[in-house]
Amino acid sequence: MTNTKKLENHPQYAASVRRWVKSRLAVAGDDAIKTSAEKKKIVPMLIGQQDSQYEAMLNRATYFNATGRTLEGLLGMVFRKPVIASVPQSMQFIIEDMTLCKDDKESITDFAANLLKEDLTVGRVGVLIERPNFSTEGMTTAQVERLNLRPYCSVYPAESIVDWRYDRVNNATQLVMVRLFENVEEWVNEYEREFIAQERRLLLINGVYVQRIFRDELQFGGDVVPTMGGKPLDYIPFVCDFYCEKPPLLDLAELNLSHFRTDVDREHGAHITAVPTPMFAGFQFAEGEVFNLGASGGYSSVDPQASWGFLEFQGQGLGTLKEIKEEKQDQMAILGARFLAAEKNQVEATKTVQIRKSGETSVLAKISQKRSRSLKRILEIMRDWMGVNGDVSAVLNSDYTEAGLDPPALTALVSAWQQGAISEQTLFYNLQHGEMFEDGVTFYDEQARISSQGFGAPIDQII
Repeated sequence: MTNTKKLENHPQYAASVRRWVKSRLAVAGDDAIKTSAEKKKIVPMLIGQQDSQYEAMLNRATYFNATGRTLEGLLGMVFRKPVIASVPQSMQFIIEDMTLCKDDKESITDFAANLLKEDLTVGRVGVLIERPNFSTEGMTTAQVERLNLRPYCSVYPAESIVDWRYDRVNNATQLVMVRLFENVEEWVNEYEREFIAQERRLLLINGVYVQRIFRDELQFGGDVVPTMGGKPLDYIPFVCDFYCEKPPLLDLAELNLSHFRTDVDREHGAHITAVPTPMFAGFQFAEGEVFNLGASGGYSSVDPQASWGFLEFQGQGLGTLKEIKEEKQDQMAILGARFLAAEKNQVEATKTVQIRKSGETSVLAKISQKRSRSLKRILEIMRDWMGVNGDVSAVLNSDYTEAGLDPPALTALVSAWQQGAISEQTLFYNLQHGEMFEDGVTFYDEQARISSQGFGAPIDQII
């Protein structure tokens, strides 16, 4: 083991952690907030309040999870269509299981959904592409697949990526260092496990990719030099947009947490004012004397000015809090909608084009397109590690408008085709964009289906 001094985290990391915490808690919801170590920063204790009183105050309120619901809705819009992935046939089994997770297979669509969730929640996520350092020379494809001797992806959340550095290598800017914090599971015996904190360092040393593991600031084990095609890699196979941008959902998260604080104040005020408080003036009671309220007894006083009654809440305080809550809910709806708002552009000719452009130029679409590019890079690295040829691509859906043809539109299209005003190909194009055919089906595919059922002209005559 080699001694190493404790290193500082990247300045951007230190400045971003607090924002990530707020976004994650806002997405996670009521229970996560109320049990979090950060809860007293989100909802401060009142002056002189005991812990038990604070917990009671906090638990009377309910967190309205607009942030989590918005995230689910955005993911639902993107993944209402699966990722369109194109890879060589020999890589097909890769995109059916991207991570080799021991619990379940993670297809490229599932994998992309998990990454996009991180993109929206905290603004970044890292993917390390790895492959067992084991030679497959002389082995069949089936043997390689059976032993899982193939590249796979390990996902690192924003909080795990603590430091990074770029430098000039061969007259190009290249990633030369990444520090990753992780907890690894190790079994003490057949019944007991423990999780060990460690740091994984990815380094480019003299043009060679090297991995090192550190535990308690000491190197654990020797250097690991992954190879590709029998040669060391000349780059770090870690795909990440390191720049710590403001999380896309942060504005909504902060407003959502503010809404929760207002609800805490309102519920706390209602709890204090809802139960009538008896008030006696001019009555003499012995110290520690117990008295009953109601018709079971009466009380008298020799003081002619004596009075009694109940303290009753009056004023607009709680009503104002209610109005503030409703105002914040409206603001949250606006912030959620901005993910689908198109950028200002020239006036479109028709409402249909406006709707289409809105889906294509939205904030969500831009984030999805960026994630598509990163998925392509991930697949390229996996392809090269497998030593196969061919183009790869992965495209997330970026059109979130409600598709479909209403009956009048469908009738008009068919009528125009029947009357010779539009071609059969144009009819098919409109039906497909109205989502009446599944993605990937071509005009000739559909004609072949029709012919196979005994209807229409044979496909060879159409082509």
